[in-house]
Amino acid sequence: MSHNKYSLASYCSSPAWGGLEMNVLRLLRWMKQRGWEVRFYGDPQTRMFREAVESGIVAFGITARFRTGDLVNAWRLSRAARRDRVHWLIVHRSPDIFLGVFAKLFARARLRLIYSQHMHIGKNKKDPYHAWLYRRFDAVVTPVRWLADRVLEKTTVPPERLHVVTRGIEIDKYTTHQPSRAAARAQFGLPLDQSVLGLVGRLDPKKGQDVAIEALIRLREFGHRPHLLLVGDRSHNEWDEFEASLRAKVAAHELETPVHFFPHRPDIEWVYAALDIFLMASKSECYGMVTLEALLSGVPVIGTNDGGTVDLVQPGRNGLLVEPRNVQQLADAIRTLLDDKDAVRRMSENARKDAVIRFSHVRQCEEWEKLLETLA
Repeated sequence: MSHNKYSLASYCSSPAWGGLEMNVLRLLRWMKQRGWEVRFYGDPQTRMFREAVESGIVAFGITARFRTGDLVNAWRLSRAARRDRVHWLIVHRSPDIFLGVFAKLFARARLRLIYSQHMHIGKNKKDPYHAWLYRRFDAVVTPVRWLADRVLEKTTVPPERLHVVTRGIEIDKYTTHQPSRAAARAQFGLPLDQSVLGLVGRLDPKKGQDVAIEALIRLREFGHRPHLLLVGDRSHNEWDEFEASLRAKVAAHELETPVHFFPHRPDIEWVYAALDIFLMASKSECYGMVTLEALLSGVPVIGTNDGGTVDLVQPGRNGLLVEPRNVQQLADAIRTLLDDKDAVRRMSENARKDAVIRFSHVRQCEEWEKLLETLA
């Protein structure tokens, strides 16, 4: 089936703007560059919808009214897909599964429905209701084997419909066109002669900015004075008090000089160019695009030994792993690298070399194309 004749579409109702939402639009944009007709369906009031339009993706407004049971908008989605000659529809969040499944049913077999997994599967989904929903998918795509195993464990998705497609990024942005360290540090007001740690992610207790600050406090007991760069926005209508608590902790320990808060920025490669060590302090990250970005930028990663991070960080080769929310282990791991510049240099070289091979966005698109052609 020619992809010039039919369209590929994503539906995502998320009101937030973070890694999940960026990944949804990245894939559509890349597939469009490869000659595919693409569409985005979502809430017109969200930043995600605006970003889709600004990036040249044809978008149509579908506003889900309920977490589940929204048959009216499932019908609207199926009608929009039929009008746009959509043959493959991807949904990305568990709240959107109901809408996607019933859009497929209303489309009367005209749609191939795909679930692209970005988040953990929480409780067991083998009850009759969820079993029925998940079996309506023609394919389920996960970015790492660890997540694929959780899908098989907690759902009734047939193994032959489960596919692992590693997410990629645009390599040149972090290699050929990477800013110099001096220029990057000047952007953030960071000194050239001191070590800089970094954490990129929305300001959310799950991302562990509080753990990073606590580790910084303990490092000072050993005479280390690294700077900490925290880059990210607040979650949509959430965690205002968390940001306030972070800033209060920084002030209470007189860390206003070494701790730097910055909002998310589109030219994120400037952040990694400024760092010596990247911290993935999330309790459990499904995948973590920021981990890929850091590795590709040649920055060793200290991550948590849970979730998809264990498939990305190889201890001793491109970083270290610690227990989630274990402040002492995180502080010890940072101190280990700060005290061993040769190890940091070796890990930096390995991180970039391995990432260039594994995480090309071209490779990701090629794997998606093979899957879509199979489903056609």
